[in-house]
Amino acid sequence: MALFSSQEQQLISALFETYCPAGDLVPGADVSLLPPALLEDLAEHPRLLRGLRWFLQGLRIGFQLRHRQSFCQADLALRRQFLQSLPVAAGPLERILTLPLRLQQARRDEVAVALSLPPASPVPQAEPAQRWQQQIRRPDDLAAVETWEADVVIIGSGAGGAAAAATLAERGLAVVVLEEGDYMTRQDFAGDVLHRLPQLYRASGLTMAFGQSVIPVPIGRSVGGTTTINSGTAMPLSAARLAEWRQQGLQDLREEDWAPWVERVQAVLQSAPADPRYVGEIGRIMAEGAARCGYQHYGPLWRNAPGCDGQAQCQFGCPTAAKQSTQISFIPRALQAGAVLVTGMKAQSLLQEGQQVLGCVASAVDQQGQARQLTIRAAATIVAMGSLLTPVFLQQQGIRHEQIGRGLSLHPAGVVLAEFPDRFMDHGRCIPQGFGVHDRQEDGLVFEGGTPPLALHALMRPEVGPAWTESLEQYQHTAYFGFMIRDSSRGRVLPGPHADWPWILYWMNRADLRLFRQGVLELARMYWAAGARSVSVPSWTRLHRFTHEQDLCRWLATSSVRDFLITAYHPLATCRMAASPAQGVVSSDAEVYGWQGLYVMDGSILPGSIGVNPQVTIMALACRAASRLADRLAAS
Repeated sequence: MALFSSQEQQLISALFETYCPAGDLVPGADVSLLPPALLEDLAEHPRLLRGLRWFLQGLRIGFQLRHRQSFCQADLALRRQFLQSLPVAAGPLERILTLPLRLQQARRDEVAVALSLPPASPVPQAEPAQRWQQQIRRPDDLAAVETWEADVVIIGSGAGGAAAAATLAERGLAVVVLEEGDYMTRQDFAGDVLHRLPQLYRASGLTMAFGQSVIPVPIGRSVGGTTTINSGTAMPLSAARLAEWRQQGLQDLREEDWAPWVERVQAVLQSAPADPRYVGEIGRIMAEGAARCGYQHYGPLWRNAPGCDGQAQCQFGCPTAAKQSTQISFIPRALQAGAVLVTGMKAQSLLQEGQQVLGCVASAVDQQGQARQLTIRAAATIVAMGSLLTPVFLQQQGIRHEQIGRGLSLHPAGVVLAEFPDRFMDHGRCIPQGFGVHDRQEDGLVFEGGTPPLALHALMRPEVGPAWTESLEQYQHTAYFGFMIRDSSRGRVLPGPHADWPWILYWMNRADLRLFRQGVLELARMYWAAGARSVSVPSWTRLHRFTHEQDLCRWLATSSVRDFLITAYHPLATCRMAASPAQGVVSSDAEVYGWQGLYVMDGSILPGSIGVNPQVTIMALACRAASRLADRLAAS
């Protein structure tokens, strides 16, 4: 059965021609390639396919009603005018649903050659099997129904779950780690990035928070969790934040006790400043701009990627295995110490007797379509599914607590683009996030690089037609740099219509909006100080371009949340650690208040927003809590 009707195919072809005309360097859209390309890509994205069909029908009917003619038969100028006139509320939807069209153009080999981009990463030779990999089990390795006994079962293999697993297994405890996603090696991180999305990202990267605007919050789904798809930045918690936590009642988080856990994590991650050779031109630009603006604390970021050679693939799995995401660092340590990792298994329920948790039940379907069920009975159960899924899972299991799912912090992030016609960025051969400016960190404002691959550059641009093609051609002369704020706004997570789609609600308050505007302004000043011809601030529906600071200031004065393209990568604090159950969900030992044998060890237990990339803090808290749990189990 054909994926699209003939009418839908005509609409898709007309859209492709409208979005992607030829430019000076880039060839025009090859409509003949579209149907097979879309069949290949959309078959892996059923929700995107349904959404695209709805969009096509709305486009057909809306254009016919407004212009009394078919979208396919109208001239290109009228089509572009119509697309650019879509309501603001339709902007994010239109951007998402037409993603395959723009990505298909950006992925063409002819485009990469025209823009001097390196070819797709070749598939590296298979590495020799390691003994610890014998500790990995998949659904096909299991009987239809099995029951295991363990000391600890951990649900999730990201920053918190993996660090806890290694700590507990190295203490001699029997540990089972459950991971819904697959175990992937560097061979799986080569080739086209689009095909990796459904394997590496939950909901193919389309997890969203809703409030005054739509905020993408991408999270991982594979062994390693979000550490597999993050930028590798490894920064410790500041002494000021740790002091705040003590003031909130967590008195045992003393600096002298905390420091060894951070040092352990940094040693495992092999954290060090990024190699300046691979920071790229954007680092030189920002160093010039920061110095001329009077900043003093800037330079290569600390990263967990020894031996990184700048392949610019961090957000899609590291093809060189340089980035020490947890499937490279903590998980092998856990398996070497005897832990067992079960992949492709989704935790379905907790085993409960009164207020005590005695393990969990997981299920899967193997490659032959046969159901598998695994029951793991354990003295302790650790939920480490992340700040968006852990509270939902607990609520679905009947774990009642007023604070579960509340207090969500996101570290809202913004990006400012700058035009440097005389400088070649060499995107594709540099670390996407390798440089930072941290003078304003204690004010809640951190500037860090954030260069996207060409495919995401193509998606972010709101232009249609020749302007969009021109934006592709200017990719190597476009500087990307970002910032994030330590937010005081708080959101909430609730069970959604599907496991991949929790309801994430988040409203940015006025103080955070002021701080966000300040981030835009200061970043623009650095660009101009470095010689930028113009700076641009993206929103969902347009790109706001400025050549003078006074024009930017006037616009910022009246801007709202909807005027910015806001993203978020660090959901935190939805099951926060606190000194009492009135203040939070878990104790300083990470045990859920009111329950025995139930622990949470992931970003959800952080007491609040920390203002820096949180993976080191999450891992240190997990190592600390897991060590205390090991002491408790040894004494029982």
